[in-house]
Amino acid sequence: MRIKIIVTIILFTFLISCAYYNTLFNAKKSYNAGIEIIQKEPEKNTHPQANQYFQDTIDKCWKLIELYSDQSKYADDALLYIVKSEYYLGSYAQARSHANQFLLKYSESDLILEANLWYGKLLLKDYNIDEGKEYLNKVINLSNSSQLRAEAFYELGNLAFENENYEEAIKYFEQALDEKISKQYAAFINFYLGESYFTQKQYKDAIRQYKKVEKFSPSLDVEYKTKYHLGKSYIETGNNEDALTLFRKMLTAPRFKTFIPFIKSEIARIYHLENRTDDAIDLYKEVIKERVSSGGTAEASFSLAKIYEYEIENVDSAVFYYGEVRKIYAKYDSVQIAEDKFYFLSELKKIRDEMKRDRYLIYKLENDSYFLDSLYTLQYEDSILTVIGQVPTQPLDTLSMNIDSTSTLYHYSLVQLDSLQKVVSDTLSLTENDTIRTILEDSLARINDYIYFKAPKQAEEELEKRKLPQIRVDLKENEYHLAEFFLLQMQELDSSIYYYKRFIQQYEDSILTPKAIYSLVYVYSKPAYNDMQKVDSLENVLIQQHPESQFSKVILKQRGILTEDDSPDIEDELGYSMFLEAEELYDQNNIDSALALYKRVADMDSTSIWSAKAQLARAWIYENDLNEIDAAIQEYTILKENYPQPEFVAIATRKTNLPGETSILPEGELSDSLSTPFSQDSLATVSEATPDSQAVESQADILLTLPSISKTKEYREWRMQRSSK
Repeated sequence: MRIKIIVTIILFTFLISCAYYNTLFNAKKSYNAGIEIIQKEPEKNTHPQANQYFQDTIDKCWKLIELYSDQSKYADDALLYIVKSEYYLGSYAQARSHANQFLLKYSESDLILEANLWYGKLLLKDYNIDEGKEYLNKVINLSNSSQLRAEAFYELGNLAFENENYEEAIKYFEQALDEKISKQYAAFINFYLGESYFTQKQYKDAIRQYKKVEKFSPSLDVEYKTKYHLGKSYIETGNNEDALTLFRKMLTAPRFKTFIPFIKSEIARIYHLENRTDDAIDLYKEVIKERVSSGGTAEASFSLAKIYEYEIENVDSAVFYYGEVRKIYAKYDSVQIAEDKFYFLSELKKIRDEMKRDRYLIYKLENDSYFLDSLYTLQYEDSILTVIGQVPTQPLDTLSMNIDSTSTLYHYSLVQLDSLQKVVSDTLSLTENDTIRTILEDSLARINDYIYFKAPKQAEEELEKRKLPQIRVDLKENEYHLAEFFLLQMQELDSSIYYYKRFIQQYEDSILTPKAIYSLVYVYSKPAYNDMQKVDSLENVLIQQHPESQFSKVILKQRGILTEDDSPDIEDELGYSMFLEAEELYDQNNIDSALALYKRVADMDSTSIWSAKAQLARAWIYENDLNEIDAAIQEYTILKENYPQPEFVAIATRKTNLPGETSILPEGELSDSLSTPFSQDSLATVSEATPDSQAVESQADILLTLPSISKTKEYREWRMQRSSK
């Protein structure tokens, strides 16, 4: 009987042990299944199926601990699997708590160093870098497991890589490779070693390392990135043939179908490097035409835009393809550059188109009498119709001009001319004035002539209303604006020098000529040139040829030839003029150009009201238009520390005060902190201020009368009015 009881107990214990082990075995199986999914698809940010496996692991392990207590044989295994599963689920706080619990409860466990490894990884996730590195180094120094040491080296290398400390990353990755590691880890480590060399432009070392990756059966994502960067490394070392062979082979592999836009774009880049520009353009266009939303397609559009901008100098096409980048793939890493280029070149295109149009008009008006007569007659008819109060159903300003025409200025569409013909006919039947009747009859005959003999089939641009003198003035102003555009908006100093010089040669006696010369003085004094010989030469030209200009007087004042008494308001007038220009740029939404010009005014004379206003304008724009709070604080600090006007200092102090600090201005006058943008225009609070304490006290009253800061017509007009006060 006693023997039966003993056998029963042994059998029962055995069955419990089996159930216990099976639960842990199934938990491990679920965990490994989740890891396998992640390793196959490491490029994905989320892995729902893997997450389910990790959750199953956690559930099974908690069940094991609850049934058999946390002192049971496999409780430490179960808790560590919970920690690892929570890590992959992104539940870092929970995982860190459970890892800490493991270290306290199971300090004698055989798994203690593995727990240290995971606790170190979790500390790094919590940005507790120093402590995390301590735990990883403990594993390296104390563990007998080559795999654990390799994982610790890998984590340290990955940390250094993310912090762009590539030399340190290489050291750790190479130490990891010296350990006995799985093929999966070997693939990752060799890949990141290649990436470390690639990022440092050590392309030969990168090639050597990338070639090792394919020996370890890498995941699809690692395989693609390895081959892609291997090809790019070939290109950088001048080995275009090997790069082409590699990329073309990748195109034939179905597993790389998702990456085709990237691969084709690199092939196009090789064509471009080999001066096969037409082939490059065709392939870039092929990629774009396929309209796959990816960084590769965006790269093709961006590269094509650069070719049109810098090599072919086709601004229209450059604008189009820069504009396509965001539409194709908003997450492309150079999307902001493309967008900036789009807006800059669109403005450049507008200026150049207007110049081209005006040059054409001037040439035709000066050399083609029929063209001149057609323009002036149509302008006269337009005036007559306006005087008699008759407006065609299609307004005259929708009638158009074809710039490429060689015979006549205006090519009307049949529909528009039919409408005009009806209006003129109706007006003719109503008028009793012989002079107007004669004019209208002549106009009607000419319209009929156009309809039956010269009418085009296309709609074009608006009716030209300017006369020759105005066209010449507009061309001159655009010639100057082109130079200013390159200086202020694109910061391309060489181009600005070229166009300023061209303007000066063409318009020696223009009122803008002194300003163009002064701008050249400014450019040549920049650190990029620092050519004081040219600065002196240009200043002498200004003084000799334009002695009455405000720019010449500023130079004479700087040289000590004019005193304050001789020219008390010269620099102030210049500051005022430039400030108004900056205001106009701001109202046109040319923020970068406005900031640059405000900076020039702010640097002129800190005692000037216009310099102070310009500095405040910069601070305000950074705060409210650009929402760059750090830059705004810096600009307000400059205002507070370098400009003596008390009303400006008061505003800047308010803006740079830390929470809880006492403000100089009345409570509630401005927004409470930089985290809440101004509800009104800061510039307005000083536009009518006087340098006394009463001005500071009256700021709250002024604010109550300000218009909204939205870009409304009322707001823009108000800005110009208050800036002139």
